[in-house]
Amino acid sequence: MEISRRTLLKPRLLNLVFLAMICLSPPGGFTVEPQDLSGVSDTNVLKDFDLGDLRVTNPGSLHTLQSYEAPVKLEEWKKRKAEMRRDILVHAGMWPMPGLGPVTAEVFDRSVHDGYSIEKVILETFPGFVLTGNLFRPYPSVENQKYPGIICPHGHWDRGRFENSGTASVPGRALSFARQGYVCITYDMIGYGDNVNVFYPHRFRSVRDMLWGVTPGGLQLLNSVRVIDFMQSLPDVDDARIGCTGASGGGTQTFMISAIDDRVKVAAPVNMISHSMQGGCVCENLPHLRIDSNNMEIGALMAPRPLMMVSAGGDWTRKTPEIEFPAVRSVYRLYDAGEMVVNYHQEAPHNYNKKSRQAVYDWFGRWFYPDRPTGDFMELEFTVPNLDQLSVFANRKIHNSAKSRQQILSSVRKLHEEQYNQYLGGDPGSFLDTFGTTWRVTMGISEPLKQDIKIDHLSKIQIGGVRLEKFLLMNSVTGQRVPVNLWMPGNTPDKNMPNPVLLVDVRGKRGIVRENGMPGPKLRQLLDQGGVVMGMDCFGTGEFLMDDRFKEHKGIIRLYHSYNRSDTVNRIHDILLAETYLALRFGKPARIVGRKGAGGWVLLAHGLADRSLETTVDLAGLDGTQDRCFVEDLMIPGIRRAGDFVTSIILGSQRKVMYHSCDDEQLDRRLEEAIKISEAYRGN
Repeated sequence: MEISRRTLLKPRLLNLVFLAMICLSPPGGFTVEPQDLSGVSDTNVLKDFDLGDLRVTNPGSLHTLQSYEAPVKLEEWKKRKAEMRRDILVHAGMWPMPGLGPVTAEVFDRSVHDGYSIEKVILETFPGFVLTGNLFRPYPSVENQKYPGIICPHGHWDRGRFENSGTASVPGRALSFARQGYVCITYDMIGYGDNVNVFYPHRFRSVRDMLWGVTPGGLQLLNSVRVIDFMQSLPDVDDARIGCTGASGGGTQTFMISAIDDRVKVAAPVNMISHSMQGGCVCENLPHLRIDSNNMEIGALMAPRPLMMVSAGGDWTRKTPEIEFPAVRSVYRLYDAGEMVVNYHQEAPHNYNKKSRQAVYDWFGRWFYPDRPTGDFMELEFTVPNLDQLSVFANRKIHNSAKSRQQILSSVRKLHEEQYNQYLGGDPGSFLDTFGTTWRVTMGISEPLKQDIKIDHLSKIQIGGVRLEKFLLMNSVTGQRVPVNLWMPGNTPDKNMPNPVLLVDVRGKRGIVRENGMPGPKLRQLLDQGGVVMGMDCFGTGEFLMDDRFKEHKGIIRLYHSYNRSDTVNRIHDILLAETYLALRFGKPARIVGRKGAGGWVLLAHGLADRSLETTVDLAGLDGTQDRCFVEDLMIPGIRRAGDFVTSIILGSQRKVMYHSCDDEQLDRRLEEAIKISEAYRGN
């Protein structure tokens, strides 16, 4: 199986008959009289009814009502749990985990109070990124005593980790934990508290950084991992007894870190695990994460470790006793550990108030200090220290090693690129296991099963010696409904047809015919050769554009890419549906051709199109400078982190891939190198 690269600028080098047939203008041959084209000039499959594609009619959002029930068997859940943990890490840009070494920490400016001490903390969680917070310890401490460690993310309160009100007191919670015998750390979300001097704003959204797996949610999840690293390094912390609790956005951080890190032994996410609202901030919504999951399932990844779900009647957790808690408990019961998860519910607005805090203190005390009386964990009256005693930068300038936001984002992109190249140049098995997995999870799609493929609204037209079928190609599981035109020689049985060709045009199926419906030159040449050709409306092209909902949904839905696949992924999904249908119908794998503007879709589909024969793509106009082509035309969250075209070529190394008209020299070199690596992989 030959994998080759050619450029249209040197046609004398094109020795492959099929490539020439696709790329060069054909001579005359196939002719149809205009009167034979009745009903053909309109390539549309539909007339007076909606397309009905669920991706358009029923897009997901953070307010889409969710349900969850555990699998029947524990082994099924364990498999799903491993998949979900992997998926969270991939979508957070943390698969594989960057090798960052020990946390660089500075702990200083200690002040002593009634039953506790406070210190200011600066952690360099990864090169140049300064995380700021406070460390609360029991005072006086017991010599050589190792205390449980509690990490406290704070949520979207107005004052962040400094919030002290009747609704929530972050330092009040932390100092109370310290009085009860814990070492507790509060730390800033990005762009909050002291971190406004380092990384601002909190709600940043950069498409380019998203391509590299760099998002607010991913950065904060990595920070939480590094905070646990730091806590376990402290001589007075028992590294086997780490807990986590936070409310609102801090509740999301709590169940996210608990989901991926078994070092969290007890958790209490407050007022956040909901079936009706999945998190309203970009920092709570990793791209593509909740397409096939929700907070109930993510929260259940804590099982069978102790989990308290705190809820309130005045927010989106109002139904927790009836809906969310039983859903999560269904997973715990698979472990025969139903008593390890509890719900504390009160009629109150969104909060982490004194009643909620007291329930959490009792829960943590039950597991970390089982031999102590419950009275030891009562919250005593407190006065929160003033801001000068809490703020890291109250009496000093920003840390010397701190980088600006843009420098941080650039350095993380560089870190991810270097890690990818290291794997690419290493062991093939390790690369495929690691970045092959990253790429597949990033795409989140696959070829459909035979039983899931359906067709509808079929019409057949005979034009001289050619048959034309127009129909909707559907996937009954995903809700895809893709309009296609299938052109075939008139009297040849399907089983005797040559390998079919899937011709993908940026304009949809209309792009392969003339204005009057007659076959365009490339389609005409293929038909002259006795070929079978399918034209299709990939997502967002052709008949999709007749539905105003397609144009509107992304502008209306907040955090769209956490709950819906990107347009590019949807187009690739449609290509996989079409090539699978062709292979099954004709008993032969299809040749997939991506014309100018659609070549990038097809090249990315190559790595997943296992039933196809070969891929030919026109890459004219693709500009990879500063990731421009991915930002503008091929946006898939995490795709650059996963290796984009390079990984696709390597994953599809058992099939031919040919490209031409690549004007970007740097991209051209990357593809050449990918082909060389692919050839070596195929040789193994």
